[in-house]
Amino acid sequence: MKMLWIICNESIGDDLMEQVLDRDGIEGYTVWRDVLGKDNVGPKTHWGDPVFPGLNWVFMVFGSDETIKGVIERFRKFREETYVGLAGVKAFLHEAEEVL
Repeated sequence: MKMLWIICNESIGDDLMEQVLDRDGIEGYTVWRDVLGKDNVGPKTHWGDPVFPGLNWVFMVFGSDETIKGVIERFRKFREETYVGLAGVKAFLHEAEEVL
């Protein structure tokens, strides 16, 4: 089983759900909204204040290797959109084991 983390600017959260996560094979996912993010190398710090406006959303998705492979393929296509790159989005993949 795999666990996929996706972190994005709140401005593209709904699009990410619709185009990437709400598709065949995904049984469900967890979303944290209004997450702060600090970027030490670029302009993507989001503190939700006038100096660093905006917030992030974090998605946690579990699934079989094949299911997550499909999500990653859709995610890569989603990232090709210019507005997505400007908003900021990253993904990280981990092995996961269900214990109960």
